Amino acid sequence: MSVGQRPPRSFYFLGSAVILSTFILFVFSSEFYGFEERVESCAHFRDPSPLWKQQHVNSVSKKLDMEPEPGFCNYCTPTDEICKRYGSFNLARSRAYEGPNAQLKRVLRKARSKQPIKIGILGGSVSMGLGVTPATNWATLYAEYIRDTYGVEVELINGSVGATTSEYMETCLLEHIPEDVDLVFIELAINDRRFESLAVAYENLIRAVWELPNRPAIINVQIMALMFNSITMGGDLHTAVAQYYDTPIVSVRNVLLPQILQTTQVNSSDTSLEDYWYHHTREGIDLRHLGTNGHRMIADLLKSFTSRVACEGWREEHAARIRDPSAVGSWDWIPGPNEGLLPNQDVEEYLPRQSLFQKFDHSTVMRPAKPFCQTAEGTKHPLKPLPAPLSTEGEDAFQPWWHPTRPDKVWLTGRKPGVKVAFKVEASTLGRIRLTYLRSKTYGLGSAVCWLDDNRAGGTQMNGWWDVDHIHSPHTVTLAENVEHGEHILHCEILKETKDPGGGTEFRIIAIDAL
Repeated sequence: MSVGQRPPRSFYFLGSAVILSTFILFVFSSEFYGFEERVESCAHFRDPSPLWKQQHVNSVSKKLDMEPEPGFCNYCTPTDEICKRYGSFNLARSRAYEGPNAQLKRVLRKARSKQPIKIGILGGSVSMGLGVTPATNWATLYAEYIRDTYGVEVELINGSVGATTSEYMETCLLEHIPEDVDLVFIELAINDRRFESLAVAYENLIRAVWELPNRPAIINVQIMALMFNSITMGGDLHTAVAQYYDTPIVSVRNVLLPQILQTTQVNSSDTSLEDYWYHHTREGIDLRHLGTNGHRMIADLLKSFTSRVACEGWREEHAARIRDPSAVGSWDWIPGPNEGLLPNQDVEEYLPRQSLFQKFDHSTVMRPAKPFCQTAEGTKHPLKPLPAPLSTEGEDAFQPWWHPTRPDKVWLTGRKPGVKVAFKVEASTLGRIRLTYLRSKTYGLGSAVCWLDDNRAGGTQMNGWWDVDHIHSPHTVTLAENVEHGEHILHCEILKETKDPGGGTEFRIIAIDAL
């Protein structure tokens, strides 16, 4: 190419591309180095001095060396027997929702300070211990873990009731656990079906527990049953509610189901895992109730989860004492007013002012939940008919009755048309009044009408007879909603008219409740 000849245009393009690429690489490397420096401390400081930071890290390391971590910080280390048994992968799967666990950390701080801990269980027949001994029930094993780990007195109140749902527990929980509990486990994932009404009831239960005097921590335990028409159950609707209220979920299904599905995919006749984890009866494997090994799994998953939370809480407290900038959540810097970050720092134990099932607005604040419940077989809160003239008295009056062969099943029973009974009820959050009664095809049950206060014309008729064979079932009816907060009188009267082909007029009341 001669002196006067222009170089090819591609030559300029190539040269420009090389220069531009070099410049971009230099800028990116500088920015990345700066970003890397900022990541370590941006959660706490704006522009830390590298020299100060190194001195601080050295100081922190010396202090950490002086105070070894407690034994519950051994998650998946060589000394963690639970991790050896299940593996870190399965333990991670079991934590269906963790969240920050502010409430549980508070309770565990109480345990570390050697104060007594009171644990309540609200569950179904699995937690009640069907098919296992009291010593091998998961609740007992977990209580022993807290007692042994922290060296504290632990009182366990297992308030589980077989064949029950959130719709019962949302108002009758205090019949089964005391109000001064510190930690409450809710195990109703397979008792509730996938109905939105039961998800609403579960939310009401969460709110009711939250409002108890000690503001107890809540852990949701989700087990697995494989006997129903679908694998999914009410617990899958519970999950969204639990997240909304920032209450953790520990799931057995997340761990066990993939193993069972994979094993039976290889060999469809293989029942070894069901044999090992589930309860056995004379009829075979009971795929609704976990057996002794299944209860041990529940306890182990809860122990592992609790130890992780306890260790995280200990590290946060320790970091706050020595002002460790590498510990997230210990003493974050407060953002400026125009930085567009989250404005409220104190939401760790915030009870949402609205229900998850309400339309969002800027003004609704739900009243504190004050569940009201009286049951025919209650020991703490039995049904209490008001005296005459509101209730019939004498031999025809509604009275507790049970069959000699089933003394555990008690009903408040009236038998003649015209017999009345009345109760005092107290509405709170929802202004809702309900009554639960028995339905049967063969017990000779009749009908009754119930109403609130003086509104007999707006009463609800309930029929004890129904055309369903071999099932004698409780049925809950909402008698009033959105009533005024406070006390009301609930009236019921047995009717002459009856659906029973045999002319039966007996009516059996199981419970009344209000919320």
